[in-house]
This record gives sequence, structure tokens and C-alpha cells, in this order.
Amino acid sequence: MIERTNWTKAQLDRIVALKRSGLTNREIFNTMQQEFGVPTHLGEINAELMLLAKGPNPGVWNPAMEARVKQLHAQGMNSNDITSELFHEFGKPDLWQETYRKIQQLKMQGRMA
Repeated sequence: MIERTNWTKAQLDRIVALKRSGLTNREIFNTMQQEFGVPTHLGEINAELMLLAKGPNPGVWNPAMEARVKQLHAQGMNSNDITSELFHEFGKPDLWQETYRKIQQLKMQGRMA
């Protein structure tokens, strides 16, 4: 299994800026490789742009869940494990992608490192 990049806010901001400037996903990949040394494969750029465009389902999240995501992420848990914990505690979300998108949204908003 290929390890996903744990994007920083600066990296996410740069991906968005590069996309808005009209670069192709391949050009964004090459630029990110030169500037940050990540990601290791083009598919991560494609997936990240799709997830950033979609964003998390707002009906799934409440402040207690957001706080728990921040806490578990700070402990080093990945999206799959965080989703499992949240589902046991709150009965949602069903999919790890939802948690992953929430983490990325919180980073983009500067509400999580």
C-alpha cells in the first residue's frame, strides 16, 4: 500500500494556488516535488484536488466531532483509525474519506496543524 502524504496547510494552499494558475495536474505534481519533495506519485495530486473540491459533508460534523478529530490527529492517528473511533463514539461518519476531507478542511482554515 502506498503511504499518503500528510499535507501541511502551506502545501495545500500551494496546490490550490497552482491549480488556480492554470497548471495541469502533472505540472502541479512536478512543482510540488521541486518545492516540497512530495508527493511520491501523481495520483495523490489528482485525489487531493478532487477531495479539496468536494469538501466534507457539513451534515456529518458537529463541534464535538471536530474537537475529537483534532485530538486524535494530534496523537498521530490516520484517517481510517480516526473514523473508527468517531463511529464508535458518534455513529458517524461512515467513510474514512469524510474524515480525511475534514482534516484537510481544518488545515486549510488554519484550525489544525
